[in-house]
Amino acid sequence: MTELVWRPQRVRPGGFFRYRIITYRGPAKTLADKTRVEPGDRVVELHFDNRRLLALSLASAQLPWELLKLAREDLTELACRIARGDLGDVKALVGITLFARAGRRLGFEVHALPTTWSTRLQRFFFVGLVAIYHPLGWRIAERYRARAWPGQAWMSRNTLLARYGTGC
Repeated sequence: MTELVWRPQRVRPGGFFRYRIITYRGPAKTLADKTRVEPGDRVVELHFDNRRLLALSLASAQLPWELLKLAREDLTELACRIARGDLGDVKALVGITLFARAGRRLGFEVHALPTTWSTRLQRFFFVGLVAIYHPLGWRIAERYRARAWPGQAWMSRNTLLARYGTGC
């Protein structure tokens, strides 16, 4: 059995996502394909590689499309690792982000986070990251501060393998 990964690792060189394997501690959740994620299940927690995002945003006029392409390539690599058993028995992928709605294009289902102090702090943190890593800095971060709210993006193992694991 694979041990838990504590520090986020790159999915692949030149990729866009970082990940770590965690033990899920939230409430039980049933995903769209009827996968049930319970406390104690292993999940892949996704993170953006902020430095990579900055480099791409400085270099590319086609940033949203380039990011979707890189994300698809990363998800294909994760699907192959999961199919081979390299990441152990994981139930799903999850990420918390201000950009959760964009994840629908990649096959993620999006769940709004409740308005709590914890979520407010996450939002504050994420808007700060946008201000630091986006070339337009606080000008663009102000937009997110005014209207963006963090969401959870989920994808079950089965959906990942069906969508991205066909070439493994």
